[in-house]
Amino acid sequence: MARAPRKRAAAPAPIKRQAIVIVHGQGEQRPMGTIRDFVGALWQDNPQLDTPGETYPRPRPIWIVPDDKSGLYELQRITTPEHNGRRTDFFELYYADLLNATPIRNLWRWIRRLLWIDPAYVPRHMRWPWAVFWMLTVLATISAFGALLALPQVLNTNWYDHFVSAEAVRGHMISLIALALILLPKFFRPLGFIKRLPRQVLVFAVAIGILDSFGWNGHVANLMVLGTLAYLAGTLLLPYFGDAASYLSAQTETVQSRQGVRNRGLALLKALHEDPEYDRVVVVAHSLGSVLAYDLLHILWREVGPTKDNPPPPEALAAFATLDAFVAENGGETWDPSVVERYQQLQWQLFDSLRRQKGQPGTAKLSGWKISDLVTLGSPLSSAEFLITDGSTDFSRMKTERVLPTAPPQPYDENRGAIYPDPQKGDAAHHAAVFSVVRWTNIYDRSNSPLFLLGDAISGPLSGADRFGPGISDHRVEITWGRLGWRLFTHNFYWTDTAPEGKPPADHITAFRGAVGLERS
Repeated sequence: MARAPRKRAAAPAPIKRQAIVIVHGQGEQRPMGTIRDFVGALWQDNPQLDTPGETYPRPRPIWIVPDDKSGLYELQRITTPEHNGRRTDFFELYYADLLNATPIRNLWRWIRRLLWIDPAYVPRHMRWPWAVFWMLTVLATISAFGALLALPQVLNTNWYDHFVSAEAVRGHMISLIALALILLPKFFRPLGFIKRLPRQVLVFAVAIGILDSFGWNGHVANLMVLGTLAYLAGTLLLPYFGDAASYLSAQTETVQSRQGVRNRGLALLKALHEDPEYDRVVVVAHSLGSVLAYDLLHILWREVGPTKDNPPPPEALAAFATLDAFVAENGGETWDPSVVERYQQLQWQLFDSLRRQKGQPGTAKLSGWKISDLVTLGSPLSSAEFLITDGSTDFSRMKTERVLPTAPPQPYDENRGAIYPDPQKGDAAHHAAVFSVVRWTNIYDRSNSPLFLLGDAISGPLSGADRFGPGISDHRVEITWGRLGWRLFTHNFYWTDTAPEGKPPADHITAFRGAVGLERS
């Protein structure tokens, strides 16, 4: 008898719509203030999306429409026209308002912990910043103590007579000229060319003029130093490190704010996960937002992932088995880039099988998993043993206990990887196996120079057994900006194309676009 022809498996449905979730970093962010720059880098000015032989407008068109997912009326969804059969929606996970009221006590407790931490717990790349942090603290203490001791003398000095004396005229002129160069371009457009002068130099000139006006009095100089430190504390320490103190430090006073931030993030990710219109979700996170995104993915996996409460279908189980076998075969502390690339290919195959698992309305059956990628930019997770846990031993223990997920996931036991047999539900993934599916790409710009202000001292590599596992794709970049090719504090330039006009995109932008992969299939 003739054998019946074998029926071919249906080709998987293509990704027709995807969501990119932007998680901003710390600081006094404005709603929608960050997402527009990300959309510009990934979509509007991205030549990698161009089809050869066709011309596209620059910037590419976008639509801004009401956002019904985030729960905040301040936010809008930015959506793109369909391109090569796919449409992309950009969402912002905004949380700055929930960390805005950082009590001084929380910040002081966190600073005290960083100051008095055992030096053995400080990672090598953080030793210079930690030492400078100590030096600034000592300087502020000495300056405050000196100002307090000099207060009677300062109050009893006739500063007015000295200020109007002939000796003070030179200092007055220096200060007034510098102030004029700062203010005139603001009010008189024809003088706009003056803005080319560095603002920092003009401010420094004002300070020099004030000191000269007061005859280079040591008490005045000390008060100016103390005022500068107070200004930096108010504009940098509280807005930026205050957010870190509220989120990274689990204390009685911070539990409510941490819970509020996570609830808002989970609500957004769940809304996208449950919407049948979306086939894929990508999470892009910067700075402190990368810590939040890491936590959210772990929590979301426990609640809606292919665990024992939502067992994966047979096709996904087969993909899990292939992934576990690959991890067992390539076990080790580090993987070379080719092994990481192959691991991420297997992750994508697993994701593709899970995303096509559809839930059934009115039943307990959930949809599969829709988040394919986590892209972290300038992440402080590189200093997790310093900022989050109490040293490398505690960090290693929390990974082994599956409190902190890794890529690849920690094995269930000596004989099983991410999948284990549940007595009631059958084979399922364990609760910390989120990075068996989610591809993690980390982009960082760390300089090895002792001058830690070069590059991005907050960032660093995340791959390796001593960090978050060998399955993370680390991309080290060198960001330069300005006409002189500055390398000073590049922490906020990961989504800014700093290449000169008319030149190819900067390397960090190319790496960023490749990590997100708007047209990956």
